[in-house]
Amino acid sequence: MRTLYILIAFMLLATMSLWAGRFNKIKKLPAVIIACLCMSIAGIFLACSVLPGDFAYKETVTNLGNKQLSGKAVPAKAIALTFDDGPYEPYTSNLLVKLQEKKVKATFFIIAEQAEKHPDTVRKIAAAGHTIALHQYRHVDSLKLSKKELKESLLKGKATIEKLSGKEVKLWRPCHGFRDVAVLAIAREIGLTVVNWDNIPRDWTLISAGEITRRVVKDASPGSIVLLHDGDSPKYKDPRTETINAVPKIIDELRSQGYTFVAIE
Repeated sequence: MRTLYILIAFMLLATMSLWAGRFNKIKKLPAVIIACLCMSIAGIFLACSVLPGDFAYKETVTNLGNKQLSGKAVPAKAIALTFDDGPYEPYTSNLLVKLQEKKVKATFFIIAEQAEKHPDTVRKIAAAGHTIALHQYRHVDSLKLSKKELKESLLKGKATIEKLSGKEVKLWRPCHGFRDVAVLAIAREIGLTVVNWDNIPRDWTLISAGEITRRVVKDASPGSIVLLHDGDSPKYKDPRTETINAVPKIIDELRSQGYTFVAIE
């Protein structure tokens, strides 16, 4: 059952309970207790859907040690840099230069609609050996889409990116990381592995390169998947200069601590 329906159902039950207590259909204290219980259950379902971790939905990959990935051995202190919402020029191309200079492979969760606008950039990402992954055809929360709409968006996005990059798309990051049972079932049907993160510096808030670096390094651990942005969905107005400038600093600092950078496969 979709999370949205569950939220509506429990909120209605809470409202009905409070109404019954207000008009003495039941005693007020039990009415309040029932309403609080309903709202708590709704809150738990919402948290399971919007928080990036895998405590509720084990199919969600948040660490390189997850068995749903390729199964290839990764170094003990491996870490993955991932970039959402691109391609977005000139930032994506500038990022590719920085990664090439540091000899690091990353994972790009691409918006297919943007890929259509910047096909040469998609080809550059693929040619450089980075992992090509899907974010969505258009940047829309999965929980807001019907199952039919989501499936069509994923299939269209996957086909678009595969055609432009020449690479098979196997990984998908839902917009904002939001998912529920129905979303995961559709991903499984299409053959996409859902990948979120466990390290989030919130670089989209336009903080400095130094602060982005500090946050990533502070929260780094073996197997971490780092969420960064080379794009700015949906308006593509804000710069990504600070993120791009932070990347070499992140790489240097974590390498000094013995980390190895890998693309997700």
